[in-house]
Amino acid sequence: MNYLSFDKRALALMRMCIAFVLMLDLGIRATDLEAFYSNTGVLPLPVMAEHAWNPYYISIHSISGLWQVQLFLFLVAFFFAMLLFIGYRTQLFTFLSWFMLLSLHNRNILILQGGDDLLRMVLFWAMFIPWGERYSCDRLLGNKTIVNTKLFTVATIAYLLQVCYIYTGSALLKGAEWNTDFTALYYTYSLDQIAFPVTKYWSANPGFLKSLTCAAYYFELLVPLLFFIPIKHACFRTAGVLLIIGFHCLNGLTLFIGLFPLIGIATATGILPAAFMNWFENRLRKLKRTIIASFHGFALLAHRIIRWKPKSEIEYPLLDKIKTALLIFLIVFVFDWNFSNLNFVNSKLSDRFRFIGYSLRLDQNWGMFAPNVFKNDGWFILEGQTANGETFDLLHPDQPLTFSKPASIVGMFKNDRWRKYSENYIFADNLFMRGYFCNFSKRKWNEKHPDRYITTLRVIFMEEFSLPDYKYSSPVKNMLWECLE
Repeated sequence: MNYLSFDKRALALMRMCIAFVLMLDLGIRATDLEAFYSNTGVLPLPVMAEHAWNPYYISIHSISGLWQVQLFLFLVAFFFAMLLFIGYRTQLFTFLSWFMLLSLHNRNILILQGGDDLLRMVLFWAMFIPWGERYSCDRLLGNKTIVNTKLFTVATIAYLLQVCYIYTGSALLKGAEWNTDFTALYYTYSLDQIAFPVTKYWSANPGFLKSLTCAAYYFELLVPLLFFIPIKHACFRTAGVLLIIGFHCLNGLTLFIGLFPLIGIATATGILPAAFMNWFENRLRKLKRTIIASFHGFALLAHRIIRWKPKSEIEYPLLDKIKTALLIFLIVFVFDWNFSNLNFVNSKLSDRFRFIGYSLRLDQNWGMFAPNVFKNDGWFILEGQTANGETFDLLHPDQPLTFSKPASIVGMFKNDRWRKYSENYIFADNLFMRGYFCNFSKRKWNEKHPDRYITTLRVIFMEEFSLPDYKYSSPVKNMLWECLE
């Protein structure tokens, strides 16, 4: 089983990458602290409890609707992620970072996407992986001498399988647009809400799009196999990780999908083999002393603040057996959950055990653009009206009100959280969202522009439908909500 072992340095590199993504994600989310996490925003706690909550969810972010409390929780989570980055009391702060992330996700599920699920899942399995034994303050403070960098445990297998679910699992959920007529990327790149302008150049070449769709489908289906080839496994593993990095870079350059590409890359770095990490360390040898000195400085600072002294490791055979048994159960549980998502599977996961998935947020479905690509597209117009009858679009207040298609729909969104929110906003099942967003937008505008106070706001969605073979679809004007004075 040597070819299934992991390199502790690669796992440590993954730890640092994931911690960085956690801090970046918190920074982006903090710009919408009131909008998404307070009672004066678009999802107050009572509304969340009624429409966007599962009774098995756990969230300390739901203890208060004050944005000040949310800010405090954000700062705490950021602090935990910083300590995870430098590897100080790594396993403890892995657990705390996972718990804070789970709590944050449960507070507002309307802005989550697949990358959030991936980040949360890998962080969960990492609680059982000693990814703080290299490149960490724990090693410096503990004065450990680690000779063997290889690691093979039940938890590392769980992590590897989780990566497989993202790609092969996603491919198995895809339908005919991906694996028969290969039109999926044509429809994907036709979605103006997520497609960057560069995709317009590719869309003009139907043959190229079909080839790219075919390549994307078989990449997802087959790339995890590279991690299980016993012959020249280092070469195949490196190739698999590099292919995943290239795949996510391409998606990040063409589609407005937030941090998903960074999360995908960060979570794959732990698979890198020892041969690659040897090369990596040799390339960074000149910076090694500087990096060690920096880590040592952070370690001493954290040590003085928290005043923790590493204790000698004591083995508890019974506890280890219980942990192993629990991990094996969770691996089977998560596999069954993913297997149950497949259309051709008749037997589904027993409802008696689904509470485990919801409480630990092990529930997952990797149906990105599956089984078929979403066809509804369009853009929003926030038509405000003042007391004297002036009407204008709050998104373009200095321009005459127009219902024509803007040059860039992607550019209308502040970040991917708002894009995902708007995607959920148009669904008929989410009617409860509409009034709160309308009133929130109206109030925020009037607070910032008292000289242009609006009495009425209409949320309008200009809906387009993606038709096959480049056929034109005339936009349809839908007024989703109107809030009055």
